[in-house]
Amino acid sequence: MPTARLPGGLALHYLDRGEDRAGGTPVLLIAGIPAIAEDWDSLAVPLSALRRVIAYDNRGSGASSVVAGPYSTGEMAGDGVALLEHLGIERADVFGMSMGGMIAQELALGWPERVRRLILGCTHAGIEHATRPPREASLAFAMQTDDWAERIGALAPFAFARGVDREMLARFTAKKSGDVQDPGGYRAQIEAVLAHDSASRLAQIRAPTLVITGDDDRVIPGESSELLRERIPDARLVTIPEAGHLFFIEQPEQTLLLIERFLA
Repeated sequence: MPTARLPGGLALHYLDRGEDRAGGTPVLLIAGIPAIAEDWDSLAVPLSALRRVIAYDNRGSGASSVVAGPYSTGEMAGDGVALLEHLGIERADVFGMSMGGMIAQELALGWPERVRRLILGCTHAGIEHATRPPREASLAFAMQTDDWAERIGALAPFAFARGVDREMLARFTAKKSGDVQDPGGYRAQIEAVLAHDSASRLAQIRAPTLVITGDDDRVIPGESSELLRERIPDARLVTIPEAGHLFFIEQPEQTLLLIERFLA
């Protein structure tokens, strides 16, 4: 498992798949909470047949460094840029999910020359501008426990649409129960999400942007994507039916088709 040693002593674990191809820009995948690089596999593996795909563990999670908080989405965007520098990539197509979508917004705002095209999945421009999730979903994220399996057991059902296949949910829950996240890193990532606010700056994003949400997202309801579509110049919003927060796992073929068309 490759690890990038970045300035300031930060170590980021990453997965680098596929090859650079003529006319094909590399894709940088930025995960949410409590996701890690491997959680992108249902999308990253088929996408890597077409272009180079890089996914990584954010600071505070997976095999990456757990550094003391507070974290910010802008600081974490800088981590993504530093990884691109480490890999010798001048420009990438950037896809961020949930917290990763907030990081991706900051990357496109702070380093516009680094982003060719931008994809924002099930995310928002700040909690003050977002539709509130159901109370039970908020309580699951705020649960006061250091028992990781207990936390995942509470969170996992909200990752998908209500009619999700029970076997897939069980596999996901078992997998994520084993991806134990440091409590300090988890709290620092939550704090970064709570502090994120890009609403007044969205009009500065110059990269062509695709916003995607699931029609049954109970973590960041789809209505929160409307502000992104309205304020990012020429942004396009697509809602995937029969999908929740992790639409790229529930509907991988439809997600791949949307992304291929947008990035082509």
